[in-house]
Amino acid sequence: MSKKITLMVLFLCVFIGLSTMADTVEKDKGYISVNSSATKEILPNQAEITISIETSDKSMQKAAEDNKLIANNVYKSLKLLLGSDDYIKTNAYTVKPVYVYTKDNKRVLDRYVVSNTVVVKTKKIDLVSKFIDIAISQGANNVNSLQFSAVDYDEVCNSTLADLTKKAYTQAGFVAKSINSQIIGLKSINAVCNLNNAPQPYFGMMAKTALDSASATPIEGGKITIYANIDASFYVK
Repeated sequence: MSKKITLMVLFLCVFIGLSTMADTVEKDKGYISVNSSATKEILPNQAEITISIETSDKSMQKAAEDNKLIANNVYKSLKLLLGSDDYIKTNAYTVKPVYVYTKDNKRVLDRYVVSNTVVVKTKKIDLVSKFIDIAISQGANNVNSLQFSAVDYDEVCNSTLADLTKKAYTQAGFVAKSINSQIIGLKSINAVCNLNNAPQPYFGMMAKTALDSASATPIEGGKITIYANIDASFYVK
């Protein structure tokens, strides 16, 4: 009796082992790979403005004092526009001597240039022009860069990837059906969602005459493109 039970147990183990191997072989027999991608355009909801204040004088102390006076006015004026999630900070401060060469090729000190670079990050996209115009009116003389971006875009990515995954599964199903097969499982799936920032407007030296017009400096944030991709493989039999 015990021998029968042992044989039955042994047979059962062999059967399970063969079934598992069969399943593995079945899965390893073939698979279908599909790729699906999509792009979506969204509006930016954050801007980063880099402004610099440059002053110069033969006296380093005078150049620094002039710069400090203008910078204080710029900071004070821009802070009035900031929202609760916005901020302004000093990004760089430099003092550089400028030398010139005389006719007899002697290098002499001409002046000192003091530069204070300020970065403003704001979610008030509609006020970007005002930030720039006010900074210039208070004495800033360079807008080095302006970058638009999107934050909290995960929801758009997630919904886009979900749609692409369904699309990939449907496509794989049609391919499998065309060869009298059917999907029996997922082999692998890779998902990617990237945010491609809009082109960055660039501003060089900006003279105060830019304020002569009654209207604000025209600024367009454009749109930001989100690229999503699904690369999936499905087992078929």
